[in-house]
Amino acid sequence: MAGFMRSVLINKPIGEVFDFATNLDNASRFLPGVIKTEMLTDGGLRPGARFKETRVMNGKERSAVIEVTEHKRPEIHACCAAMMGMRATYTFQFFVAPAGTRVEMKAEVQGNFLWWLFLGMLCRMMEKGDGEYLNRLKAAMESPQ
Repeated sequence: MAGFMRSVLINKPIGEVFDFATNLDNASRFLPGVIKTEMLTDGGLRPGARFKETRVMNGKERSAVIEVTEHKRPEIHACCAAMMGMRATYTFQFFVAPAGTRVEMKAEVQGNFLWWLFLGMLCRMMEKGDGEYLNRLKAAMESPQ
């Protein structure tokens, strides 16, 4: 399994950070290229819930169906997307810290036999696109609106 990890301290209470980070309406404020998110299941974000995320990448719209695998407010939120024998999982953990909330992001990529040669390259591409996710989340939450 390949992947990467990031961590950031956000000067806001844990509940506020968790709610902001997991509100699909906020996605375009800190996810690069996201232009639309829509729930595909009823009942909000919970394990098993699915939503569709549309991003503009290299001038083209690309959509992915994402499934929530864990959602326990205000401690953990995890989602995964799978396609063509490859599965990417992002896990976010939220911790109370003296100056606010520490958020840890862990990205993991798994692939079948056809993908194992390319997992390192794929992770580097994901890290380039999503590696600054937490810094953008921090900026969106801490900057005056």
